Amino acid sequence: MNRYMVIIEASDIAFKGLLDNPHDRKTAIDPLFQAIGATVEHYWIGVGTNTLYIVFVAPDNTVDLEAISILVMSSGVVKSMEMRQLMTSGEAVAALKRAAELSYSPPTSD
Repeated sequence: MNRYMVIIEASDIAFKGLLDNPHDRKTAIDPLFQAIGATVEHYWIGVGTNTLYIVFVAPDNTVDLEAISILVMSSGVVKSMEMRQLMTSGEAVAALKRAAELSYSPPTSD
């Protein structure tokens, strides 16, 4: 399972809908993520912004992840959406150790 963060810039339509019907969006989106075998860990709203931050754990399945992106973006309540895979500090250390084992030649101006 991998951990991801979705960063959403919500539209005015989204906030209008929430004003008209205040409710917990984490509860509302849980079934969508459960449908792909994922679990939403956190749902945050940036103070003074229209930015939403959703952290979830999901199987490594790019088709399902892209399907969620397409579905949410097509709803009209999102101005922009980015999904980023996250790694733990332990995974970062493993990546650093692996990088030290590899060889790379950067481009030169020769």
